[in-house]
Amino acid sequence: EQTDMNNNYLLRASIAGAVIGAVSVTLDLLQVCCPFAGIGFIGFAAMVGLIWYYARGYAQSCGSAGCSYGQVLGFIVVSMVFAGVLYGAVKAVAVNTFAEEEFRILLDKSMDMIKQMGIYSKAQIKQMNGMMDTIQFNPIFIVISSVFSMVFNGVLYGLVIAAFTRREADPFAEEISNEE
Repeated sequence: EQTDMNNNYLLRASIAGAVIGAVSVTLDLLQVCCPFAGIGFIGFAAMVGLIWYYARGYAQSCGSAGCSYGQVLGFIVVSMVFAGVLYGAVKAVAVNTFAEEEFRILLDKSMDMIKQMGIYSKAQIKQMNGMMDTIQFNPIFIVISSVFSMVFNGVLYGLVIAAFTRREADPFAEEISNEE
């Protein structure tokens, strides 16, 4: 029974992560390819709404045993690891194929802003440009940084969301499992 519960947990977390990752990367690529005001807020609201939805569903699945704050927050973190892997993989493909030009334009704009600051020498700017080019287009770096970013956001939002979505154990339930 414990194995079934763990499989259910991972299945729920992976589904939540897949949806959150897919929505997030779609909105981010949309912002790069077709920028418009308000997409940042839409991305924030979508992520918070989806985390809330899946955390609440997980808490309800705990049944009469309840689901603690820590359990819900842990579920959010595991979900965000899955989300980060999917997000990073799709972004790595996009950055190195169909959206490469758009990402190069963004990198050039960033480097132009650094040049305008006037605090770096030409040699430093050249070195920085090479490093940024390597980092921004390296698939491994993209996936790893995406996982860290998603987990960070998940913990940040999850600290509040878990407080509202946790579920107390039902004291009137006939049988509550304390084996967890």
